[in-house]
Amino acid sequence: MKKLLLMFTFVSYATGCFAQTGQIHWPTDNQLKTASDSLVDRSVFAFMQHNSRVGISIGIIKNGKEYLYNYGSSRKDRQDLPTEHTIYELASITKTFGATLLARAVLDKKADLNDDIRKYLKEDYPNLEFNGTPITLRNLANLTSGLPNWMPDKDIFGKADPDSIPYLLDSVHTAYSRQDLYRDLHQVQLKAVPGSVSRHCNTAAQLLGYILEGIYNDSYENLLKRYFVRPLKMKDTYLLESGKLPLKMAKGYDEKGRMMPVIDWEDLRVAASIASSSSDMLKYMAFQLNEKNAVVNLSHQPTFGNIEDGAVALNWKVKKTASGRRSISHTGGSLGFSSYMILYPDLNSGIVLLSNEADQGTQNELILLADKILKP
Repeated sequence: MKKLLLMFTFVSYATGCFAQTGQIHWPTDNQLKTASDSLVDRSVFAFMQHNSRVGISIGIIKNGKEYLYNYGSSRKDRQDLPTEHTIYELASITKTFGATLLARAVLDKKADLNDDIRKYLKEDYPNLEFNGTPITLRNLANLTSGLPNWMPDKDIFGKADPDSIPYLLDSVHTAYSRQDLYRDLHQVQLKAVPGSVSRHCNTAAQLLGYILEGIYNDSYENLLKRYFVRPLKMKDTYLLESGKLPLKMAKGYDEKGRMMPVIDWEDLRVAASIASSSSDMLKYMAFQLNEKNAVVNLSHQPTFGNIEDGAVALNWKVKKTASGRRSISHTGGSLGFSSYMILYPDLNSGIVLLSNEADQGTQNELILLADKILKP
């Protein structure tokens, strides 16, 4: 995993003009008409000073009102200011869509969070339990399944040059199919009781997506359209597919300014391959802020840990802020994109930040940026 983190480092450029102070002014559509506009501008200015930045789009809901801001460029080879319709990889924020679908399936009486996942698998997997305790749907959604973070579960890097890791990942996962995942799942050996340890797990999210396809007897792409894209009028939201990238999609880069492959791999599509715009993510945030919706409410209920210290709901991180407000959040990081979304349902407020570059520190910096702009 340490080697894997090496791929999340990246460099971008700074197109703009220098003021008399010598500071870089990034292209932006921020009109600087209000105190809130100025706060966003100051905060983003600090974020963009890192020499790897390319562009960022921000969507804010504050007390029910919506705001959109864009900075930088959607690509390095020419100046192209992002818009509210520029599309970015959401990476692991994709997992929150699956969690919401699981909550719907539970409320539709099609599934139970305590169901043994083997109930939904066609082959026998006696190995998917530990001392008689099986992996449940709840475990898949709250990061406590004990499954490997990646499949295939082996060192695919060896002594590879760190610069080659993104391309090595792409070559391996482009050729890794759903059938390969089910085959290799037979070899998994759990090392702890499911439900006892929480850790990031792409495999669990992907498997949950496959199970949901079986529960609803439909493809994940169609489920995304049926329950999110059409009802929420999300016109810029797609499940990425090899060779069919959206025309309005930004280019993603690493720390050295190299354009990165997108995660459109079959074995991670439902875990990390939804792409969307800041405009559409405002609609998704508004949906997630409405906890009168039983599906949303269920997906936000803590299922592991203590909310005072940080708990996990259904693929959402839930905790209390210093002011005692409840926050619900998720980060996302791919080979060339970083994202962050945090909701404050009690305040009807939230913020999403979408950036087309990725390094080891970018996600944490997006968290700090969100806190500066929308601290409850």
